[in-house]
Amino acid sequence: MRKLYVLLALFFAGTVAAKTLVVGLSSEPRSGDPFAFNETPTNSFNYNIYDALVMLDANLKVKPGLATSWEVKDARTIVFHLRKGVKFHDGTPFDAEDVKYTVERAKNWEKSQFKVYFKPIKEVIIKDKYTVILKLSRPAPVLIRDLRRLRIMSKESTENAKPEDIAFHPIGTGPYKFKEWVKGDHITLVANKDYWGPKPYFDKVILKPLTNDAARTAALLSGAVDVIEDVPLTDAERIAKDKRFTFLKTDGLRLIFVGVDVARDKIYKGKTPDGKNPFKDVRVRKAFYYGIDVEGIIKYINRGYNSPASQYFPSTVFGYDPTIKREPYNPEKAKQLLKEAGYPNGFEVTLDAPNDRYINDEKVAAAIAADLAKIGIKVKVNAIPKAVFFPMVNSNKTSFFLLGWSCSSADGAAFFDNILHTRDKERGYGRFNDAGYSNPEVDKLIEEQDTLMDQAKREKIMHRITKLALKDMAYIPLYYYVNLFAAKKGIVFTPRADHVMYYRDFREE
Repeated sequence: MRKLYVLLALFFAGTVAAKTLVVGLSSEPRSGDPFAFNETPTNSFNYNIYDALVMLDANLKVKPGLATSWEVKDARTIVFHLRKGVKFHDGTPFDAEDVKYTVERAKNWEKSQFKVYFKPIKEVIIKDKYTVILKLSRPAPVLIRDLRRLRIMSKESTENAKPEDIAFHPIGTGPYKFKEWVKGDHITLVANKDYWGPKPYFDKVILKPLTNDAARTAALLSGAVDVIEDVPLTDAERIAKDKRFTFLKTDGLRLIFVGVDVARDKIYKGKTPDGKNPFKDVRVRKAFYYGIDVEGIIKYINRGYNSPASQYFPSTVFGYDPTIKREPYNPEKAKQLLKEAGYPNGFEVTLDAPNDRYINDEKVAAAIAADLAKIGIKVKVNAIPKAVFFPMVNSNKTSFFLLGWSCSSADGAAFFDNILHTRDKERGYGRFNDAGYSNPEVDKLIEEQDTLMDQAKREKIMHRITKLALKDMAYIPLYYYVNLFAAKKGIVFTPRADHVMYYRDFREE
């Protein structure tokens, strides 16, 4: 009888020992389809469900993933040797067919937001079940890093699946399996016990979208969640001093910037004396640059947890130009530029911004409006949920917008290819060039650096691109992110510059 009690005690102890991690997210993922939306909250979620051929470690260095090794045979040929014995979450075995299928879907699916990264791949040749050869149309110096974005899908499970099933019942090979998604409330992931890599410590991860700052802090303080991302800046000092929690911060890769419509002849969402689009004049764009008090926004809105942006990505990203400095806030110079451009009394415009995507996004938009009012610009702030904001901005239904971008592979080509290059649907360039900026010289240089394998020469060209784009004031850089996280004592993880949370790396002390 005593033996039975011992066995029962061990059984129930094992049941209780199941470990659950509850995470408070500042922004809800948009889809479990790995190529539907190129935004950090969605990508971070999908990196836990899917694996790629290569991964980036905590220092953003390339390491093996579903490919155990690779050989660059020449500038247009890369051979990948695939990991054997890996299975998708539904039991389907992983092999070269899945790699070929995924590449073709990422490149050719109409709604893919990742086309530009894989456009250089001309053909995927299956040498055998566990060897694939990528034949490239041109040299591609960033391709191996960008293959981190190629989250591998099961051909068998995906080929004939409905879009909504792919989006909300994702199947990958990653360390966590999808279990449940209740929109606006929670997402549940469970550990993949058959994972090929180090097994996850937590058996279950519950993701709770808490887009309201006060609600996110309250959830941490009450113990309703174990970890929160994007610690509200108003609460950062308080949480940092609370011995119940660990406060973590790291310099991020994200730029927060504003864009203005430079393509239309008539102003779209605003009012000018003659109805013309003032943003086609570079002097107006530069007036906005000088007229926004970035240091003030950082100090008073973001509590000092940012650094002013001199260019389109921070110093941790390849291509950064250390010779470029941000010019100081100068409202008088802004007024003079507006006068020279023919707008001595300013004009009216709507600033579109998300209210649930970036730290203090709505407050930052309001601060920008207040600053520009001092130089005669009447700004109406339209702060809306990201689910409405992004489709609106991506379809150019805006004149003035607040946005963020992270070169998550730590290479500036991501900003150049996606945002600075003229929109070119056929070749995948300019997918997020929502301002309609176009400079043939910039385009030529972007395409040139995209094919240069000599990194020193490539870096010099990248510096030229940045200088030209800033001269045009193609987009107006504001500040770089600092990533802030908080966890209850005992939860251990290292925050990453790319803001991705790999739940397999979370532990308890």
